[in-house]
Amino acid sequence: MHDDYKDIIDIKYQKSKQFPPMSREKRAAQFAPFSVLNGFSKAILKTQKDMEKALENSKYQEES
Repeated sequence: MHDDYKDIIDIKYQKSKQFPPMSREKRAAQFAPFSVLNGFSKAILKTQKDMEKALENSKYQEES
């Protein structure tokens, strides 16, 4: 597995002459369609808080 990329690992990167470097803002905008997962982040945070509260009230927490 270590030799899988041996033939390309030392090739020098060539910057595109056709396309100028993209700003961070424009690069980030490419991922805007994934922003629909914002509600998912809130659900994860709620689950985390619920689990922390459950751990605070658990016997396991009292033993440690």
